[in-house]
Amino acid sequence: MGKILLLCLAALTCAGIGAALQCLICDFTVFDIPCHTTTVTCQDGQLCAVIRGCAAGRKLIMKKDCVDKGKCNTNDTLTWEGFTYSTFYECCEGEFCNSAAGAGAQLSLAAGLAMLGAWLAQAL
Repeated sequence: MGKILLLCLAALTCAGIGAALQCLICDFTVFDIPCHTTTVTCQDGQLCAVIRGCAAGRKLIMKKDCVDKGKCNTNDTLTWEGFTYSTFYECCEGEFCNSAAGAGAQLSLAAGLAMLGAWLAQAL
């Protein structure tokens, strides 16, 4: 029985590895106003991100989206509502890892299932 459970767990882990990354997306908003998020599937070569921006004399802004890996941990500038902002792309890997205000890395489905499998194997 234990071997069958471990085989099923291994199959689920491998199935999750090839799946496309799911992230939250929302338009720019001022930090003290929550953004209305929707779910998006990132394209190959993209990660979840929180894009933060600041401009002199203006409130901080934030946006959630999928971005190309090359944009991660880089600075850029963009114009939003008539003001030019300095922006920073903070990326993370894992399903909906950009759901928190800070987009720290979270466990992926595969890593979580592997840990569960190791725990179950010890219990048997």
